[in-house]
Amino acid sequence: MELKRYLEIDSKTALEKIKSEHGEEALIISSDKVGNKTEVIVGVSKKEDAYETPSKEKGRSEAFQHALEANSNSDIEKSSSRNNGKNPWSVIEKLNSEIADIRSTMLEIKEQKEREKALRISEIDKKIESCGFNLAPIEEYTKWENVNIIMGKPGSGKTEIIKRLLDQICQEGDEALVIALGNINDDKSLMSVLSRWKHSFLVSENASILDKVATMKGSFNRIFIEVDYTFTQKVIEHSLMKESAAMICSGADQIFNSDEFFSETYKIQSPLILTRLDLCSDLPSALNSLADIGVEINGTATGPWK
Repeated sequence: MELKRYLEIDSKTALEKIKSEHGEEALIISSDKVGNKTEVIVGVSKKEDAYETPSKEKGRSEAFQHALEANSNSDIEKSSSRNNGKNPWSVIEKLNSEIADIRSTMLEIKEQKEREKALRISEIDKKIESCGFNLAPIEEYTKWENVNIIMGKPGSGKTEIIKRLLDQICQEGDEALVIALGNINDDKSLMSVLSRWKHSFLVSENASILDKVATMKGSFNRIFIEVDYTFTQKVIEHSLMKESAAMICSGADQIFNSDEFFSETYKIQSPLILTRLDLCSDLPSALNSLADIGVEINGTATGPWK
């Protein structure tokens, strides 16, 4: 008997080829995977053994069948082993377990941040309370003088504040005069409020109009002067400041420059009207910053007064 090696794409192809060449005389010695192919080693009769007895042929036929069955079982076991090693369900289970761990970790981080935020806000609340901030709507502020000066940068809400105050004043039966000092564009909604309540309105680009305010005080219960930002210094240096209430509008969503603020207003120490609260993404931090620099807040404005 001699050994022959067959290397085919799978065991079925190899066995069919062996059977076609050697019939049932071949004896399967071994079957194994080599790379992505199947290697089968068989024992076949030498030419001089061609005239063996039928009993031997029968024995070899049975041996061939036994080897074929053994090889098939071996392939099944190996396939099962391979599948177990790459079982897709076990991979999914592992991924789900890892995802659950990640979610649990993220939840713990979120809860920790919320605890830290709650603690931080609590500390800020205490600081704000100690500073005496008046965060009520500006309409509830009652300490207005006969002459009131509203200053602030463009977009800080000066005109909106004046509209709200005019609506409040009309309910009290007071007559008001609004003076717009500087290059201030006409606001249609302000004009509508003035017309509805028959308040008076003056516009001037000359700071000398401040000299005439003293003679107007007797004719109106309240005078509000809206100051364009470029006129801030001239207004601060005017004698009218000594007998007027002055406030500066500042948006809560805008970066508050304390150095700039105090350099322009240190002589009068004007309090703030805090506006645009509804646009501030982190109001506690904004209030915390104002508390740190000792700013006084006399009222707030968030959207229309209701």
